[in-house]
Amino acid sequence: MERFDTMLEAAELAATLCGSWSFATSNDRYDVKGLLVLAETSDSEDPIDENDFYVVSPSGAIGICEDGGDIFWLFFSEKALDEDLPLTYQVNPQINFCPKCGTPTVPDARFCTQCGTDLFAI
Repeated sequence: MERFDTMLEAAELAATLCGSWSFATSNDRYDVKGLLVLAETSDSEDPIDENDFYVVSPSGAIGICEDGGDIFWLFFSEKALDEDLPLTYQVNPQINFCPKCGTPTVPDARFCTQCGTDLFAI
């Protein structure tokens, strides 16, 4: 899952994954255009707190959470109504040195720049 600082950024990614959504607490349904307009309006009228962020599931569901907190799912993707959505957002652990060759890693890198080892497979 990816994290975003604005609902519009999250909605733009979700729009590439799905074509329609239902709002979590009502029967309201949104197509791509409707979701993007709602997201832009929400960002301008009611921005989230600085510790909060949005997440997008692989099927295009959109949720909001606080760093280290539970995800509150706002929009469910019509593409995968039975998707098993996570309850929390887990940040990949920061690996500072390659476990194979000991080279310092680049922040948020998946592979070692020296030997090519997948840092999260070990």
